[in-house]
Amino acid sequence: MLVTALVTPFVGGGDALDIERLRELVGFQLECGADLVLLAGTTGEGGLLSPDERTRVLDAALEVARPSRLMWALGTGRVADVIASGRVALERGVRDLLLVDAPYSGASSGALRTGWHGAVACALPDARLYPYAVPGRTGTEMLPDDLARLAHDHANVVGVKDATGRLARMLRVRELCGPDFKLLCGDDHLMRDALVDPAIRADGVVSFVANLVPDVVARLVAAGLAGDAVAARREHERLELLTPLVSVTVEESLELGERHLSVPQRSRNPVPVKQALAVLGVIDGAVRAPLAAMGPHGTARVRNMLRMAGRRHSDLFDAAERLLGADLGAVGLAKGTTAGSAAP
Repeated sequence: MLVTALVTPFVGGGDALDIERLRELVGFQLECGADLVLLAGTTGEGGLLSPDERTRVLDAALEVARPSRLMWALGTGRVADVIASGRVALERGVRDLLLVDAPYSGASSGALRTGWHGAVACALPDARLYPYAVPGRTGTEMLPDDLARLAHDHANVVGVKDATGRLARMLRVRELCGPDFKLLCGDDHLMRDALVDPAIRADGVVSFVANLVPDVVARLVAAGLAGDAVAARREHERLELLTPLVSVTVEESLELGERHLSVPQRSRNPVPVKQALAVLGVIDGAVRAPLAAMGPHGTARVRNMLRMAGRRHSDLFDAAERLLGADLGAVGLAKGTTAGSAAP
């Protein structure tokens, strides 16, 4: 299963949603092989959308996708607010719901199981609930042991998005939760390993890089699920120059009085992938504060990453060019460019 963690396109410098482009992006993902499109997650800047905007995003996606093809990120805040968000989705027929471990709370593993995920599972019995473990962002983590107990106590907890970056944890999840529990790898650089490892056997991935190349990620997932490690590796290699877009650090210039300093600036997902889509002319590229657009050095780094990836694999962005009008000339990938060509 490929779940694309979709960006949320804005216009007006980030002030307003680009609903028309959102519909096109959802359609692009489904046409290129995504099984589900995740809305309003981390990549979708869900925490920076108002409740009304979140609902508009969901309703726009439903204009071009069946409810069964969408996954809804429940957001954060009070448990009551999270439950209300789930009911908005369930009323529209969207049953696949993602719930991140409560960020900033510092809650223990057991507290997350009982007071957060468990409370939501009780309140939303018709949902297919996926806890989301990403301690690098939340500062807390529900451990595999508590996850297994949660799934045992609540039949509607059907899987997990694991973005811990630890294959050993995924192995522990599989051991404790069993073969029918849907284990989704949330780290793009680990997709192949999680899918083909016979002890893990991930059921799919939640991918940010699929915003750019969903067809490639879909083929990787299909090969991994079929046990074809060679084909999975081949597709994974096509992504190697793009997965670093999850986090890009460059030095940008800063004026401090009469001094000119070079200061490291780290841009994390979704900023680099939105910048990549903007370089290709697919979206505006605006992000919401406190996120900020990349500086000139960061933009140049992203453009070079796209150029290098496209020159290594000349057909890499064909789907984006054909279906979204991506401008490959903007990164020096004019028609006729072949893999292995030297960069100008």
